[in-house]
Amino acid sequence: NCRRELYAALASNRPFISIFEADEAKGGASIATLKADCREKCVETAPPGYPSYGGPAEMLARVFEEAKPIAWVRLNAFQLESLKAIALRMLLRSPYYASRPGELAAGVMVSGETGPFAFSGPVTILVCRGNVGVLDLSELVKTAAGEGRGSTASAEAVAIRDAEEALEGANAAPLSGHVVFLLYLNDKTFLDAGGAVARLVQAAMDRGIAIAPVHEQEPSCGGVPFRNFFQQTPRVLLQQPYKLFDTVAVPLYPAPEHRTVSLRLILTSMGAVPCDAGPLQRRWQLLRRRIAVARLVRRRPAEPQQIVQP
Repeated sequence: NCRRELYAALASNRPFISIFEADEAKGGASIATLKADCREKCVETAPPGYPSYGGPAEMLARVFEEAKPIAWVRLNAFQLESLKAIALRMLLRSPYYASRPGELAAGVMVSGETGPFAFSGPVTILVCRGNVGVLDLSELVKTAAGEGRGSTASAEAVAIRDAEEALEGANAAPLSGHVVFLLYLNDKTFLDAGGAVARLVQAAMDRGIAIAPVHEQEPSCGGVPFRNFFQQTPRVLLQQPYKLFDTVAVPLYPAPEHRTVSLRLILTSMGAVPCDAGPLQRRWQLLRRRIAVARLVRRRPAEPQQIVQP
């Protein structure tokens, strides 16, 4: 039935808006897999309703290449971005906006969407070089911190420091102000030779530094199911007083509209506040963040426990 509808849409030259399920646990698949399925199922034989059908190549062009398929993400703010992308495609196909596309050049806005965030003062982001991919991610986070107008701290006020040098260096400059450790969760996290990532995460937590975990969602970039990290992570970090994954990891999605939300949520997990917040709201949200961090680190061990690789 679905293929008959697709053939009918081709025959009548209807516009296509392609949406794909991003969650494999809910029947989703990668774009490569979906394309392969299309080549196999949309056969060369022309259907009765569309005798001029050009075969799978025509279907692939209309469904996957005419416009990039929209990822359907079910999580809160990310779902709103999926809906916005669908609405924008529909509006651009309407008679009014088809002749005035410039009016939608900036996209669409809806109530409740995640706006830009910024820090209220200087921030130091610690990264471990053994955490593959975290350096690129930290630069994206730094750029996102300076995107909003009215920010009291631009991207220049965000310093990125090597965690090993900052936490273990003999001549390291002392850490001051707001400090956070950025942890990029992918298929290589905690599998680095020598175990530097786990050691530095533990050292940061021993010093009361908040950990900001980010979970990669794109398989080609090392994205794996979250359950994998319970096998990769040294047991000491899963137990009291650390309990690393008591802090919810921010999912990092590849689609531009979803990635923007991911970066903004990473900022808020680090203590950033909305750019449109007033002074009192900024102070209140910053206080709430500090209280939450204090609760996570209040039970620090008297002596650091030894990391044992899984």
